[in-house]
Amino acid sequence: MRLNAATNGAMRILMVCRTDRPLSMPDMARRLSLSEALVLKTCNELMQGGYLIGQRGPRGGYRLAKAPEKINVIEIIDLFEPQENLFPCRLHQDGECRIVALCKLRAACEAAYGAFREELARLTVADFAIDLPDERAA
Repeated sequence: MRLNAATNGAMRILMVCRTDRPLSMPDMARRLSLSEALVLKTCNELMQGGYLIGQRGPRGGYRLAKAPEKINVIEIIDLFEPQENLFPCRLHQDGECRIVALCKLRAACEAAYGAFREELARLTVADFAIDLPDERAA
């Protein structure tokens, strides 16, 4: 199972954002080693999803829209990750699968995917939060 770059970026962004102090897009890109384009696109999607608030101006940036313990990791995965990307079976693509009724690989993958989702559903952004020092204060 593999997460795409936007999902990975979103999780990293949420790990460093706080509710009380905005972090600018260039700061995020530099400190997280992400491209500014990915940060901008990801932050926009996180704002549309209600997870980030953007603030313009010299003291502007992005901050969490709600407490990190209220943001479930599986919600973020679902926001950025098409479910079929995490599941290798081609059952839902064009064409008929001739071995679907006998396929033990499909059953194992479904069980693994269920365990993956169950584990991530227990976690919140607070479980992964990183408190980066405020470079503007230095």
